[in-house]
Amino acid sequence: MAGYFILHTTWHTLEHLNEYQAGAQTTLQEYGAESVVYDVKTEVVEGESDHRATVIIRFEDLETAKAWYHSPGYQAVLPLRLKSSEGVARFASS
Repeated sequence: MAGYFILHTTWHTLEHLNEYQAGAQTTLQEYGAESVVYDVKTEVVEGESDHRATVIIRFEDLETAKAWYHSPGYQAVLPLRLKSSEGVARFASS
């Protein structure tokens, strides 16, 4: 069963975006992840959300997705995203 990391976000500054993306990409490769969606202009059709960017990343399973998120490598770059954006992140499985 595949595992997913889903992020709906709004970047307030792009100052650290390249550094975050480079670091995150390295960790994603280590965990065999596949980027499924990267869309900065998603359309809200139900409810309300100011977060227009959506990222969906697929992993082999949910355990691998969680291991990636909590890995030292990703935790090292995560503060760059957290101080530059706000949003909602979640795990899901299919």
